[in-house]
Amino acid sequence: MSGFRFRIYPESQIQRYLIIDIFICVFLFYQVLTVDSPVGRFGTFLLLALFLALFYMGLWYRGLRLLLVVAAGCGLMTVFAVFYNPWILLFATVFADFLGRVRSGSHLAVGMAAIFAMYPVTNFVLHRDAFHFLHTAHLPFLIVQLAIPFVVRILEKSESLKHELASANERIALYAQEEERHRLARDLHDTLGQTLTMIKVKSELAMRMMDKHPERARQEMQEVVRSSRLALKQVRDLVTDMKYVSLDQEIELGRSLLASAGIQFDFRKAADRPNLTKVTETMLALAVRESLTNVVKHSQAKHCTVTERAADGWYRLDIEDDGIGLTDDPTAEGHGLAAIEERMRLLQGEARIGPSPAGGVKISLAIPLQPAGEEAS
Repeated sequence: MSGFRFRIYPESQIQRYLIIDIFICVFLFYQVLTVDSPVGRFGTFLLLALFLALFYMGLWYRGLRLLLVVAAGCGLMTVFAVFYNPWILLFATVFADFLGRVRSGSHLAVGMAAIFAMYPVTNFVLHRDAFHFLHTAHLPFLIVQLAIPFVVRILEKSESLKHELASANERIALYAQEEERHRLARDLHDTLGQTLTMIKVKSELAMRMMDKHPERARQEMQEVVRSSRLALKQVRDLVTDMKYVSLDQEIELGRSLLASAGIQFDFRKAADRPNLTKVTETMLALAVRESLTNVVKHSQAKHCTVTERAADGWYRLDIEDDGIGLTDDPTAEGHGLAAIEERMRLLQGEARIGPSPAGGVKISLAIPLQPAGEEAS
């Protein structure tokens, strides 16, 4: 039963329009079947069957065929209005909704002309005055029906852009994962692979010399021990690199994220950035990521600036936006700011949030510069 429902009704339409469409159909049938008709009961059922056929074709068709469905639907609504009740023209809203899904601007214009034509034709037949509706309550309903296609068209484009953006982000994530796999494979082959090969060769050589040249075999085994320690160090280095997050790379990823949200981004880099340990740079990069994510989610900003400074023994990063500023919603910044503050505390630094001179929010990250070679635990 569920499969049959999805075949006659598009899955994308069910959640948004099914209940509304049911109400439209029920009230239309009630309006038509409760009054006398010049075409008789059989003719009435034929007209209602034609309406249902056009309705379901409108759910599925696109392009020129959808325009033909809208034009035929407007003609049918005109017939209903003339034979039964002129207020039935309001039910043509369903075809105005369909019209918003046409792909061509010319098709949209023709469809709107068909919607408009219902009212002069109906009024001419009933009142011998094509523009009688201009002096009745039909006029505002006509304006609404003419506006609906534009609203639906904007919503459809917005939904399409969201799907495209989500698809692009998925492809970028998959590409990044694939690149990371290739990088890890190259590192394993170029470093650890060579070391393990050396261990294998020297172990085999020591086994062959063990009886005839025990002293030489002992030396080879000492080389195996040193190579094993080197291999262990290489594994640790690879793990460290996998955990490491580059600040510059994170800022570029943030630039892409903000651009996808329509927010202009400006990075003011320090003339001479101090040497940061991998742990420190990773912590800062994650804090910047969280800050820029909050800008996209909550700020409604048009512009965001990241400023980098190093002076007086401190390294600072300021993230500012020109959005709506701080709100009273306790969940607006929530866990993101707490995570930023925790990271800065681990670096013996600080994170501050407050109003920005641009009108939005300013997040200031500051860490003390450590002597060369000293790394945060």
